[in-house]
Amino acid sequence: MEFSAKVAATRDICLAALENPPLSTVVAMLRASGYERVDLLRSVSSTQDRKAKLLSILARMGMDPETGLDPLAGIQRTLLLQTALANLDRLQAIPLHPSVSAMIYDEFQFFARPSSRELRLFQPDSYTFEALAKIALLERFPAGQFHWEVSGLPRSWLLKVPASVLPRLMSFIAQAKGFAPFVFPHLATRRKNPLVLPEKECDRSWYRIARSVELQSNVKGLVASSWLHSTDTFKISPHLSFMNKPFLESGGIVTTMGKADEMAGYLRGSATRRKLYESGEFKPTLGLILWSREQMIRWARSHPELDGDPGYSA
Repeated sequence: MEFSAKVAATRDICLAALENPPLSTVVAMLRASGYERVDLLRSVSSTQDRKAKLLSILARMGMDPETGLDPLAGIQRTLLLQTALANLDRLQAIPLHPSVSAMIYDEFQFFARPSSRELRLFQPDSYTFEALAKIALLERFPAGQFHWEVSGLPRSWLLKVPASVLPRLMSFIAQAKGFAPFVFPHLATRRKNPLVLPEKECDRSWYRIARSVELQSNVKGLVASSWLHSTDTFKISPHLSFMNKPFLESGGIVTTMGKADEMAGYLRGSATRRKLYESGEFKPTLGLILWSREQMIRWARSHPELDGDPGYSA
């Protein structure tokens, strides 16, 4: 589909969802209560207790909390759709690889017509709702298996890496001329199988991110931190070692920086990993990736076969 048609289709789908029940009722009540600010979603998503914030809005609207927070008919999807519509034109001005732009339009359409099993993603106190809000606000960008946000390298991390790695890390920062901005990847919130990470689709994500960075001259590179990038993880889950292959083959920095928090997710998806953790044989650490802008672009240009279908490969 041509992008102009994709934009028009997305606009029509989002408008139709807001102009028809049940969301049209929420729109009318928001307007009657004086809530027409474009930044309303930002004010909700940026607070620590999103549910409490939404409940206070519903109280001012005179709307039943249970009905108002229901993901099918609730205020969450209304705010996501209103924000998406407000940002449609702005999105077209952001330099992104075409596949990434296509995925953002798909996310906007998803706000309008989620499947029944996906309604849980809109629960206001969930991480997924926060991630969807950032996509609507154009602060988080989908690339398939991974999303990314623009962030920086925390200075406190310099104290966590092995001393032998510190000189190389400092050289990286010097060449980058600063600690920000860098892209920071996250696992996607809408993967078809959240327990599986296909190697080729992960590589496609890195490719899409790298190609988008190539279009944004101010971005210095990529910083990633996760147990999924730790060599200690690969010792007991060697099938995941492909995660660091793009960085290693292009000269990026791959190291660790201390113990991984138990909430990081390494206990999910593998009974073997859980048993080894409980026995003390697996001591999870956080992997740290530093991938310079030049390395990203060089790697992406050497893998044109990854420039495939701009659809949602997950």
